[in-house]
Amino acid sequence: MTCPICRYETGDGKYCKKCGARLIVEDSPVFAAMKEQAATSELYSVTRRSASSKGEIPHARQIESALPVYTPPDIPFRAAGRQQAEEEEEPNPYWTSLKLYGQLYGDYFLKGLRHPFGAAAGTESGQFFNAIVSIVLYVVLFPLALYAALHHELQGLPEGAFADLVFKPIIWTAIFLFLLNVFTFAGIKLSFNPAAKLKEVMARFGALLPIFLVLYVVSFLFLFLNGDISKVIILLSFISTVMTVPLFVMTSYKRRMGGGLDPLYAILLVYVALMLVIVILGSSMIEYITVL
Repeated sequence: MTCPICRYETGDGKYCKKCGARLIVEDSPVFAAMKEQAATSELYSVTRRSASSKGEIPHARQIESALPVYTPPDIPFRAAGRQQAEEEEEPNPYWTSLKLYGQLYGDYFLKGLRHPFGAAAGTESGQFFNAIVSIVLYVVLFPLALYAALHHELQGLPEGAFADLVFKPIIWTAIFLFLLNVFTFAGIKLSFNPAAKLKEVMARFGALLPIFLVLYVVSFLFLFLNGDISKVIILLSFISTVMTVPLFVMTSYKRRMGGGLDPLYAILLVYVALMLVIVILGSSMIEYITVL
């Protein structure tokens, strides 16, 4: 049996094995209609050649308009197996979005790692979500690094220590970093740029965190070499974050105020506010920092 679409010689069946078109059986009404149309077309060709030789073109055109036009039925060009294979090849949209965001955050992270201050100065509020990811990583890595250092030094910790040294510190570390961003934002509004936005300040804050995130990861590696060095890295990273990140975020803005608060006083106010927060959060936070 010949396929009416691709002319492939196929065996018995309803569909072509090559293109998937529906086969037409010779004794079916469709085949009879096609055969009748072929005969009519042949008759029309002979009549047109005869009319052309006698100059009777208008009469031939009338015959052409009276010819029946055969419209084939809808034919599925793709077999079910091929269609299923193509559907399976389509990528998962969620996985594609995840990979795309991973590339965007990787670019944000590497820029902050290579040129922290330059990356912060060029960061806008569009990078706010990337900054949130960096802040969340910082909030999680800091307590985990401390817990790992204490566990290595004491050769184990009592039951319930993980909740006291990881879960609870995650909460106050998150609160502390948020307030640190708010105080930095207030200092910028008072001294540098009254039009600054909190989202943009947090985006620049997050651009300065990659170096400290890497230091926390390095502290895990130093546990196998020297636990004391690991604890020094953890403590140095936390203190450097508190003392340097607000300063660099504030100075990343060009001063646009003529009579605003002097930048030195603005920075000092930020540090005073941070000390007050530490006191308000209680002695547990101070003990947690000095336990190293």
